[in-house]
Amino acid sequence: MNKLINDKKIYAIIVCFNAAPVIPNLYKRIDKELFDKIYFFDDNSADGSAEVAKQFDWVVIKNEKNLGHGGNLKKALQIAFDDGADYAVEIHADNQYSPNEIANAKQKLLDNYDLVIGSRFQNKNPFLKDGMPFMRYITNKTMSLMTNYLCGIKLTEFHTGCKIYGKNLCNKVPYQKNSDNYLFSFEIILQAAFFNLKYGEISISSSYEGFHRSCNYSNGLIYLLGNIKTIIYFFLSKFNLYKSNIFR
Repeated sequence: MNKLINDKKIYAIIVCFNAAPVIPNLYKRIDKELFDKIYFFDDNSADGSAEVAKQFDWVVIKNEKNLGHGGNLKKALQIAFDDGADYAVEIHADNQYSPNEIANAKQKLLDNYDLVIGSRFQNKNPFLKDGMPFMRYITNKTMSLMTNYLCGIKLTEFHTGCKIYGKNLCNKVPYQKNSDNYLFSFEIILQAAFFNLKYGEISISSSYEGFHRSCNYSNGLIYLLGNIKTIIYFFLSKFNLYKSNIFR
């Protein structure tokens, strides 16, 4: 039983692609008492990540083919909630985010939030505080402000991989129709807003030193264009002008 909430099961879902060198460090960092079960989803890594993970007391699942970041998350969420989880905490195997940030979300989980978003921008400047690369900081800040304005949402960050998903969220939104790439992480936030679910933020920190995985510039451009497309679909669906698959 996790030490945060007595009557709810909290599972960790570690998503991984080629992160073998830092998996042992991730294992040391995780506070096992925060989770009822820890799953490790390896997206067909070529560097032996799954084999490294099997050394630890995790449930290790290796995809037979690469599903993409979003595809791997879809599979992880489906398995976690089918296995009885009330909340699934997304953890990246590259150690960019602390695996124990869930402790800051205790009150929100007690208040039955459907989606908790870890924000690097809440109450601080991550460029100055955490060393976020300047162009990533500017792009993230600009896109988040634009999304807030166009969609009527009040969040300090939309472009984060640190999230806590509630079972009710995944029962209510068509997340399986989301993108199989990094755009999934943006789409799920707009879905929570569109379907009037309970969502909010907690402040987190992140690391940009040493080993870490993230979008390259070409994938980043595709991601940004996908953001714009999703915002348009959100707007059109909200006013019943066109119903996108992810908003119906």
